Amino acid sequence: MPAAVYWRVMFLQGRCLKPRYVMSSAKSPSSQSSPLPIPLAEVGQYSCGLTLVFVLASTCWVLLPYTGDLFAALVFLMAIVVVGTWWNRGPVLMMAVVSALVWNYFFIPPQYTLHIEKPQDVVMFSLFFIVALSMGHLITRLRAREATLAQHHQEREHLLAEKHRAELLAESERLHRTLLDSVSHELKTPIAIIRTALDGLGQGNPYAIEINTATRRLQRIVESFLEMTRAESEALEPQPDWCEIGDVLHTATAPIQQELAAHKLQITGTENMPLLRLDSRLLAQVLGNLLHNATRYAPAGTAIEIHATLANGTLELRVRDHGPGLPLGSEDHLFEKFYRAPDSPAGGTGLGLAIARGLMLAMKGDIEAHTHPEGGAEFVLHLPVKTRSAA
Repeated sequence: MPAAVYWRVMFLQGRCLKPRYVMSSAKSPSSQSSPLPIPLAEVGQYSCGLTLVFVLASTCWVLLPYTGDLFAALVFLMAIVVVGTWWNRGPVLMMAVVSALVWNYFFIPPQYTLHIEKPQDVVMFSLFFIVALSMGHLITRLRAREATLAQHHQEREHLLAEKHRAELLAESERLHRTLLDSVSHELKTPIAIIRTALDGLGQGNPYAIEINTATRRLQRIVESFLEMTRAESEALEPQPDWCEIGDVLHTATAPIQQELAAHKLQITGTENMPLLRLDSRLLAQVLGNLLHNATRYAPAGTAIEIHATLANGTLELRVRDHGPGLPLGSEDHLFEKFYRAPDSPAGGTGLGLAIARGLMLAMKGDIEAHTHPEGGAEFVLHLPVKTRSAA
């Protein structure tokens, strides 16, 4: 192949590549952003495309006396189809344009000029140009669609894997709750037998006092497991009824009178409270858990405060102790199952606050915790209620 062919191809390479990757150092006043540079892999495709055109043109040039100029056109089209299955759209279209120009310049008579004399050669060149561009464009579109389908397939596989994982976690959680519920129910019978036996020993026996304390603690743990199972169960349905807030507080404090004996319980804001429509049993359970938690952390002799307010159909109850307050950064973890703050007293299960949050959510309310500005931990309950004046 003459040297003119090589230099012509190099000239075309420079013209095709320069507009794409050469960037001006000064920004145009009317432009807001500079064009992105071409990726290195795509630059390599441009270079390989021009090199491939040069090699094919050289081969067809040698075979031109035996095959004619149409053979070169078919070779160029075949090359465009092949590279279109692997390369990006830009290099393929560039190769189609350069192939058409090379075929015209070196193979269509008169050679070494872009002028075409015969009408049939004009038609052939036009068809070659159109077919080459169309094939390059369609093939790259098909490849892009194939890549999109592959990506959708991967996403679908990922979603199916996540769904399977979620189902396994849900099944594991269900078995966990079933086990806790079963074990808790099995423990209730021996605890009841122990308490009955303790009543026969009498109150003066020092061993009976120790056994009674341990039994009450064990019973509270079992009840916590049962309450946690119910709180997480979809079958838990609040049963609201008209009640007085004083009765709810009495129900909440009655089971923990022994723990509250070392503290002064201060209740305010309930004097003129109207009748409230709520589930008194669930709310008493929440308050009982919060008060029991306060007795574990507040020093003996300090007060535990309960303040009630009612505004815009929302009951707000604040339970505050005068202990060390909440550990820094623990506010977001207090209501997680089995979470126990650092330096917590021994014997807890980490379920009391989680149960309280679950019961409040079941009643369409919520609970939050923070350290009071004057010291001590404060839990705030928000519960939507209906009101009615007492008769």
